[in-house]
Amino acid sequence: MFRISAAAGPLLCGRRVFCGFSGGSDSLYLLLALNHRSALFHFTLEAVHFEHGLRGAESRADAEWCREKCRKEGIPCTVIPLDVNGKRHPGEGVEAAARRLRLEQWKKLHAASPECVVALGHNADDRMENLFLRLFRGSNATGLTSMRFFSRIESVDFIRPLLEISKQEIEDTLRAAGETWRLDSSNLQADCFRRNALRLELLPVIDTLFPSARKGMFRSLSAVECDADFLEHSAREAYHRMEQKQSFAPAEWNALHRALFCRVLRYFLRDRLGKDYIPDLSLLERFGRAVACPPENGEHRIVELKEDSRHFLCVEHGCVSVRSRKVRMPALAWNREERNRIVYGNFELIAERVEQPVFGDSFTAFFSENLPPELRISVREDGERMIPFGRHSPVLLKKLFLDAKIKSYDRESYPVLRLPDGSILWIPGVKRSILLPAGTGWCIRIRARKLA
Repeated sequence: MFRISAAAGPLLCGRRVFCGFSGGSDSLYLLLALNHRSALFHFTLEAVHFEHGLRGAESRADAEWCREKCRKEGIPCTVIPLDVNGKRHPGEGVEAAARRLRLEQWKKLHAASPECVVALGHNADDRMENLFLRLFRGSNATGLTSMRFFSRIESVDFIRPLLEISKQEIEDTLRAAGETWRLDSSNLQADCFRRNALRLELLPVIDTLFPSARKGMFRSLSAVECDADFLEHSAREAYHRMEQKQSFAPAEWNALHRALFCRVLRYFLRDRLGKDYIPDLSLLERFGRAVACPPENGEHRIVELKEDSRHFLCVEHGCVSVRSRKVRMPALAWNREERNRIVYGNFELIAERVEQPVFGDSFTAFFSENLPPELRISVREDGERMIPFGRHSPVLLKKLFLDAKIKSYDRESYPVLRLPDGSILWIPGVKRSILLPAGTGWCIRIRARKLA
């Protein structure tokens, strides 16, 4: 009576199956269909209900109804509260926040049961609505067919076994079985959510004007999904070739067909960020311009990731990489006589009294014995200058970093050693100042060591 996709069996077999259960007709149909097959495919079934905290008493009543229905069916049920409005990010819509919070919870359940699969009740009508919404957004073939039978999002396996079944068939089957379900009043408000407006106003007009439109669109969806599968497969192969050659130079990116460019970038970002990151049109255009005209002479270009402020794309002449933003370190006081070693960011500084200077690399500096015991360590400030050793006039620190071939994205990690009044003594790996030079005889040696 309750049918699901034949492809679901192998993915369910022997696993722990979490079924998203809102109490609506789709999720109820899916829960009952899975329950009827749990013995056949030897999987354990659990219902998960998210209480979004958006509809007050109605929402709480839905959660209680789901608990009671699962109790009658003998299915374990977990109700998870989500404070959607309280946890929305600035500028984030309600629907986007709800999706993000649900995914966070699915990831927690997956972490506790890595073998699990999540079953969702999206049906053929949902898939059609998704096609229109993605089309209006300007999505490519992958985006237009994003609602698929199987998907893996940040390590969580999702299946949608009802994508071939219409909403009408689902509700007719439930009524024939004597089942009732919950109605979410927000689904009837066309002025609140774009999907509702599409479902309640636009699609009925299309059905009236073009009675066979849905069948045609379903055929188109299947064809576009086939095309998208081919492009994604080709992009994975191209990405793996670049990985095997360990070459992500701008020239390699420019050689990609535009249909593969966006998909390879998605795989590239996913592996380096540890999460799925879908490049939007703005990122594709900015990154495309950066690799089309890569910088020369050791320079680089930064391409911002709007959805991840902690990272950015760095384009250099022979390399494209994802970099993390350095956390700006607070200033520290260092009494070298009380402790001769101190760690500042990724560096360890070691102070010692030695018999005479033996000048070596830029990570070792020698100072007069008059060097005060109390020193300060901080990062550089914009516009700061110092008089380098061997010069007579101040030079911008920015120029000193450039001369030392230190990229702008690394400069915040370099310690600046200062006197108590803030005067700059030395930047390890860059330059020391003219202050307190060592003479012959006993002096203070300070070494800087980069930590792994």
